[in-house]
Amino acid sequence: MNNEKKTKTSGSRNKKTLKIGSFSVTVTAVVIVIAVLVNLFVNELPGTITKLDTSSLQLYTVGEETEGVLASVDRDVHFYLLAERGTEDSTITGLLERYEALNDHVKVTVIDPATNPTFISQYTEDQLSSNSVIVASDLRHYVLDYYEIYTTQYSEEDYYNYMYYGVMPTGTKYFSGELAFTTAVDYVTREDLPVLYSLEGHGETALDATYQSYITAENVAMNTLSLLTVDVIPADCSAILINNPTGDINGDELVMLRQYLAEGGSVILVTSYANYSEFAMPNLTALAAELGLEPADGIVFESDRNRYTGYPYSLLPSLGSTGPMALVSEGTQYALMHAAHGILDNGKGAGTVIPMLTTSSGAYVKAVPETGSFNTLEKEDSDLSGQFYLAAAVTGEADGAREEDYRFVWYASPSITSASDDSYISGGNSAVFMGSVGWMAENQISLSILAKQLQVEALTLTAAQSSLWSIIVIFIIPLAVLAAGFVIWIRRRKR
Repeated sequence: MNNEKKTKTSGSRNKKTLKIGSFSVTVTAVVIVIAVLVNLFVNELPGTITKLDTSSLQLYTVGEETEGVLASVDRDVHFYLLAERGTEDSTITGLLERYEALNDHVKVTVIDPATNPTFISQYTEDQLSSNSVIVASDLRHYVLDYYEIYTTQYSEEDYYNYMYYGVMPTGTKYFSGELAFTTAVDYVTREDLPVLYSLEGHGETALDATYQSYITAENVAMNTLSLLTVDVIPADCSAILINNPTGDINGDELVMLRQYLAEGGSVILVTSYANYSEFAMPNLTALAAELGLEPADGIVFESDRNRYTGYPYSLLPSLGSTGPMALVSEGTQYALMHAAHGILDNGKGAGTVIPMLTTSSGAYVKAVPETGSFNTLEKEDSDLSGQFYLAAAVTGEADGAREEDYRFVWYASPSITSASDDSYISGGNSAVFMGSVGWMAENQISLSILAKQLQVEALTLTAAQSSLWSIIVIFIIPLAVLAAGFVIWIRRRKR
C-alpha cells in the first residue's frame, strides 16, 4: 500500500517536473525568437538611432550644413571604403552610416583591394592608403585619401624647431571626415561648379596654400586673372579676389570691375594699413565709394578690453549674422583682425551695406607716423573715434547678365587670410572668409565645416579675461587656500 502511494506521489512529481520543464523550454524558445526578431529589426534601423555618438569630440555627429546637402541629393551617390575586411576605421564607418541614414540615395560599400584589385584603377591611378574613400555618382567622382580625412597641421613654431633644431614636429591632429565627405557629395551631385579668380598684376599676396585647400574643399575652382590681358572678365567667373595689393588698379581696370559688378559679379577685397590708403589707391577707393564704403586710414585701436587680445590693435570684433556671416560655421566665436584700418558707411551707395566684423563704439583710429612707431597707444584728440567696420559687405540689384545681384566684401586686414592668425584663433578667420566665398559662389549652404581637433583646442582669452584669470590664479586661489588652512588650524587649537 505504501509502495503504491509512493509510486503515485513520484508519478505526480514527475508530471509536474515535466510540465515545468516544457514550460521553461517554451518560454526560452519564445524569448530567443523575440530576441532574434528584435535584433533583425534593430539592424534595419539607421545608425543615427542605433548608435549614439558618445565620443567627447562628437566625431560621428553631422551638422546642419551636411544635413542640408544630403537633403538636396536626388541622384545615387556611392561611398566606397577601401579597406581589407576587419581593418575598417570605426570612426569613418560610423560617420558614413550617418550619411547613409540621412538619404536613401546614399549607399556605403566596403571594397577589399586584395580581392578586387582592379576597382581603384577605374577612378584613379594614384596609390591610395588603407581606409581611403571614393565617392561616385553618374556625373563625376571624388577621391579621398586617408590622409585627407585625418589631417595634421603644423605651426610656424613647428617648422622653426625642425629647421633650426632638428626637432620632429608632431603638429595638431584633426578628423576632417565630415568636411571631406560632405564636400565630396556636393561635388559629385552639383551640375555646375563656381570659379574664383585671383587678381594679379598689382603686387597681390598669393593666397596661402591652406586657404586654397579650403576653397577647393568648398568645390570652388581657382584661377588667376590679369585684367591687363583680357578685354572682358571670363563668363565663368563667380567671384574675383583682390588679396592685399601693393599697387592700385588703373582706370581701364576700374571700368571693367564696375561693369562686372553691374552685371551681377562678386568681388572680395583684402587690404592692409601698410599698403592701402585713400591717397595711395584712389581707383580702388573710388570703386568702394560707389558701392557705399570708404576707408578710415591708419590703425584701429580698441578701448574695450573684451574686444582685443594682447595689444589694443589685435582686435576681436563682433561677428555679424546676416549676408556672408549667415554661412559662417557653427561654433565660430572670434575672428582676429591684427593692425586693421577702418571701414565706414558713406551713405552714398545704392546697395545694402551688411556689417560683418565690427568694433565697439569706443574704438579709435591712429594715423601711422612717418617713423612707423607711435608715441602713445592711448586715444588722442586728433584720433578719429567711434564704431568701425573691420569687414563689410554690400549687395544690390544688377542687370542680370551674370546674376540678379552684385556682391562686394571688403576686409581691412590681411589677418583674414593669414594661416598663422587663423591657427591662433582656432579657425575663426578661415570660417569667416569661407563664409564670404560661399556667399559669392551662391552655395545654398556653406561647406566651411570645421575639422574636429583630436587634441585640446587653443584657448582664446581677451585682455580682460586674461587679467581676471591672472588675479584669480595668482592671488584669490592661494589666499583662499591659506584662509581655509588658517581656519582649520584655529579650530584644532581650540580643542
